[in-house]
Amino acid sequence: MTKYKVPALEKAITILDFIASHNGKYSITDIHKELDISKTTVFSTLKVLEYHDMVKKNEKGQYKIGVKLYELGMSYISEVDMVKIARPHLQRLMEGTGYTVHLGVIDEGELLYVDKVEPNSFIRFSTFPGLRSDFHITSLGKVIAAYLDEEELDNLLANKELTKHTSSTIRDQSELRLILNDIRKKGFAIEDEEEEIGVRCIGVPVFNGENVVASISIVGHTSMLDFNHADELINRLQQTAQHVSKELGAVNVSL
Repeated sequence: MTKYKVPALEKAITILDFIASHNGKYSITDIHKELDISKTTVFSTLKVLEYHDMVKKNEKGQYKIGVKLYELGMSYISEVDMVKIARPHLQRLMEGTGYTVHLGVIDEGELLYVDKVEPNSFIRFSTFPGLRSDFHITSLGKVIAAYLDEEELDNLLANKELTKHTSSTIRDQSELRLILNDIRKKGFAIEDEEEEIGVRCIGVPVFNGENVVASISIVGHTSMLDFNHADELINRLQQTAQHVSKELGAVNVSL
């Protein structure tokens, strides 16, 4: 198939990809410097995208993904069987615990959020279906990586820079491998302010057949989510993952 290039459109896609990966953290000047695209082009492109609700600017002049992209993403995600199967279980988990619940997969070496169910609470998290993140900073990503076979894990880590997000981020691959081994033994992963200060998560794997295909997590503020008193939450998470795995055809879902 002939590859057609529309420079303005390609720049817009590049800018959108960048904003999606750094949601709400970069201004026009920052984007111009990071992407080496002229400031005039960045400005005019963002104005068009903002007009169509594809990006949104906060009070600091930093850009995040807008509601239109969320709607477009949901029109695709709603057709994915796994999301349809998992959604009622995620809903029950949220209602039973009061925590925001995520469903994630590893896609092209990154953690991709594919569904989110949140309670009616004043505490909100800026995640959304379609958001991508480094897998090593999330409980969702780490717990999937822990259940990959050796070759799959080697491929995932090949030439992978473990980018620092906070002082708690894992930066060393040898250390990460040890942590992944421990996660596999325990059956769950934790995220302790590794991506964002003040945020903790617990994640468990979801299987399809004998392979790990996704993960489910709960997320809460550090003042609410105490890992030393989380046994009941972990049990609920694992039960939810087992139900989803069974419906996806897993042959052995004991964690």
